[in-house]
Amino acid sequence: MKGLIALPERCTGCQRCVLACSYVHAQSFSPSKSRIWVMRAKRKIDFPVFCNQCGLCINACPTGALYRDAKTRAVIIDENRCIGCGFCVGACPWGLIILDPGIKKAIKCDLCGGNPACVKECPEKALLFVDLNEAAFAKRSLFIRLMGE
Repeated sequence: MKGLIALPERCTGCQRCVLACSYVHAQSFSPSKSRIWVMRAKRKIDFPVFCNQCGLCINACPTGALYRDAKTRAVIIDENRCIGCGFCVGACPWGLIILDPGIKKAIKCDLCGGNPACVKECPEKALLFVDLNEAAFAKRSLFIRLMGE
């Protein structure tokens, strides 16, 4: 199993990950259709943010449109079952699910079926798709670095 991680110290804020994501999912270079965002922290550090696949949104859906993919373990939204009610948006404690205004459905990172476009497009290797234990170590390390500042 693999997980997506961000290394903010490598991020230059170029937004290539955002554009790659929107192109793969919506066939347009439109940041509003992306499932990854680059945010600027107080210390002028750019930080890629995306769904961490925790699954808190799954039980919030009244139509059962959210489920965990057996292969990638990513939380997936079945567009045919999604009614755009936004309950999953409200359930996400990090604001990483949004309602696409064009299709009126929820969208979020789905790990591109196990081959994330954002990782392939990042020129600085600020995004990595790695073994879950390696991802856990990287997240703990990032937390410690951020708490120390």
